[in-house]
Amino acid sequence: MRVLLLGTIENEKIPQSLRKEHILYDHIANPEVDPIIIPEGVYDVFILFAGRSSKNVVEPLSRLLASLREDGISIPILVIAAHLPARDRILTLDAGADDVLTAPFLMGELLARVRALSRRGPLLQPRLLTAGDLTLDRGHCMLRTQTGEVRLSGKEMQILELFLLHPGQVLPRATLQHKVWGPDNEFAYNNIEVYLSLVRRKLRAIGSTVQIHAERGMGYYMDA
Repeated sequence: MRVLLLGTIENEKIPQSLRKEHILYDHIANPEVDPIIIPEGVYDVFILFAGRSSKNVVEPLSRLLASLREDGISIPILVIAAHLPARDRILTLDAGADDVLTAPFLMGELLARVRALSRRGPLLQPRLLTAGDLTLDRGHCMLRTQTGEVRLSGKEMQILELFLLHPGQVLPRATLQHKVWGPDNEFAYNNIEVYLSLVRRKLRAIGSTVQIHAERGMGYYMDA
């Protein structure tokens, strides 16, 4: 899963919790000023920070939400606010937010809301993904066949998740880079080859017949 954080992050436990759960994120600190360029199919959820004070926050927040929706962005948006009265929460939801979370809150609740919003996307993303003889347990980072199982690193799981969600479909290198390493990671080109080799090795280790092939000049696909 990959989320886009919009605005000032005032609670550093939020990115820490995302990393702990293997949820990748990018950050735009000033969404009202910086251009928001959204590559297709990269993000599952937006988290929009409304700021510490509720005073005069609803009007710019509503403008930004309306602008995102007018641009055709249908990705679920979670707004996080320090103090937002019920009337302002209603205005925020009407402006285009899918959910509003106000402080104080537990990190577990934030993560649960992010997972719930991600399930509203065009693809249903259950905990268990299957293809061929493979079962990927995304909750425990485990890959299984009938003859064995192996634990995956965060990036290995994200790579396999992409292939299992798009069986037989050629995934361009740019898609793997955006979803796993982020659009601006200059080391992603070599990382893709390294991690694909690690994934292939783990497929062989558990006796899977599934293979990941390269399509010259196009990308990679899974043959299940």
